[in-house]
Amino acid sequence: MKTVELIKSALLLLCCIISLSYAKAQSDDKPIGNLLTPYDAIFTYSYYLQPEYNNPTRAAVVFYKKGKEARALALKLKQILDGKGLKFRLSQAPEDANFIDSISKKHVYTPFEKELPEIYLERNKETGRWHFSHESEREIGNIYKKVFPFGTHLLLNQLPKLGQQPILGLALWQYTTMLILVAIGFLIHFITSNIFSFIISLIANTNMGKDRFDKKMVKRLGRILSYLLVSYMVYVFVPVLQLPTGLVFYILLFLRLARTVLFVLLALRIVSLLRSYMLFVTEQTPSPTDEHMVPIVARIINVLIVSAGFVQILGIFYVNVTALIAGLSIGGLAIALAAQETVKNLFGSLMIYADKPFKIGDIITVGAVTGTIEDIGFRSTRIRTFDTSLISIPNGNLMNETINNLGLRKQRRYNTALNIAYHTPPLLVESFVEGLREIALTHPEVDKDEFYIHLNNLGPSSIDIIFVIFFNTKEWALELKWKEQIIASILELASSLGVQFAYPTTSLHIESMPEKKSNISDYLEQMSKAKQRLEQFKQNLKLKYAQPDEDGDLESSDNDY
Repeated sequence: MKTVELIKSALLLLCCIISLSYAKAQSDDKPIGNLLTPYDAIFTYSYYLQPEYNNPTRAAVVFYKKGKEARALALKLKQILDGKGLKFRLSQAPEDANFIDSISKKHVYTPFEKELPEIYLERNKETGRWHFSHESEREIGNIYKKVFPFGTHLLLNQLPKLGQQPILGLALWQYTTMLILVAIGFLIHFITSNIFSFIISLIANTNMGKDRFDKKMVKRLGRILSYLLVSYMVYVFVPVLQLPTGLVFYILLFLRLARTVLFVLLALRIVSLLRSYMLFVTEQTPSPTDEHMVPIVARIINVLIVSAGFVQILGIFYVNVTALIAGLSIGGLAIALAAQETVKNLFGSLMIYADKPFKIGDIITVGAVTGTIEDIGFRSTRIRTFDTSLISIPNGNLMNETINNLGLRKQRRYNTALNIAYHTPPLLVESFVEGLREIALTHPEVDKDEFYIHLNNLGPSSIDIIFVIFFNTKEWALELKWKEQIIASILELASSLGVQFAYPTTSLHIESMPEKKSNISDYLEQMSKAKQRLEQFKQNLKLKYAQPDEDGDLESSDNDY
């Protein structure tokens, strides 16, 4: 089916060639030939190179060189113009003998400012006549090699031997050459598409890329490379056909557009293949952030590729991109101001992926929001709070906030203040503090090298003890479980020793009368009993948090939390 469609396209192109055969512009007027104006110089050159007149010697008078060299330059310039699809526009040629170019402020005229800026006419100061400049004469040879590369200019003398009989405005050799060119194009496409697909598949099936690339995508990539090669071949050989200038211009324009589109498609396919492979690589990394970054980077590269292709297409149509951007600067400024938040969020996303302050699954605190990262998007980051609400924070704002990544903590800290009543005897306070330290040392999940349990302050209504320990875990659920065990042990210790926790109250105390003596023996007896209860609590605590057995499992009592 594809072959049939290509044949139909070739036949349609052939019909277009026949229908667009140019009507040779003939004029009853002959050029004056004095070359006193740019118009007369161009008219003289064009007139005597028409097929019905075919007098290169007369046409060569517009060159400084003489004889065979001038004749060769005239023919080469004619072949260059025909090969590039260019035709002198006599209606735009100035008829002023003293014409001055508005840019260079010199007596020069460039017929094709965009297509062939190297070829221009200048006024001879001595004779006042207009000729192609010395620089143009030097550049004709270089341009000729670019228009007819790889020795294709040799075919200009050989192909016409296939037949000069005119058919619908074209010679027989031109039809024959076009058919040969179409056949060669089909053959090259068939061969190269299979070769490219085989080579790309071979590379894709190496240890690095085996089973990671879509086979259909690989075949499409091979076809695009083949189309590029065929389009380049046609682009090289179209000037040799010496078709009507109008038709050549549109054929070359179409080929340049096709090559640009094919290059864009090729780049997009390559990015797609690299994206597939990079997704496989990032899946092997522990961080899920990389997997989210790959599509964003691929999307940005695709936008840049398409933008570059669009600019290239504008250049093909000779659109001044710089002037266009300058003309749109006011509107662009308004759009930039309106989209500054979007740009801010875009850069915020890039900074998150580059700096990696958090990843999906981390628990973070941003301002008044604490929750688990669920998704890092192109515009915002979504956080699931502990009450299951979903909060979206723009990435631009997120990067300006202080981020507390609770998920990256090596340990989880438990920090509290224990406030006991002022009537607690000092020895009992010491026993209570000793018991608190024993709790920290005995619990299997508390860091034994770093904890802080000390008498810290004498508050307005209590004796304050600071209690700071660190659990060997990153998980919040385990922290809650072990914190519960620590609090239960503290309450059990206070109950065993008879220590009372203070309330924020104001107490009025009346000192005993001087004649009343305190009963020291009762106090010492109570402290002795408190020490016995503390020792008993320590023994019970060691049983509660027993050391691991030979299998590495923790032995715990029935009242373990």
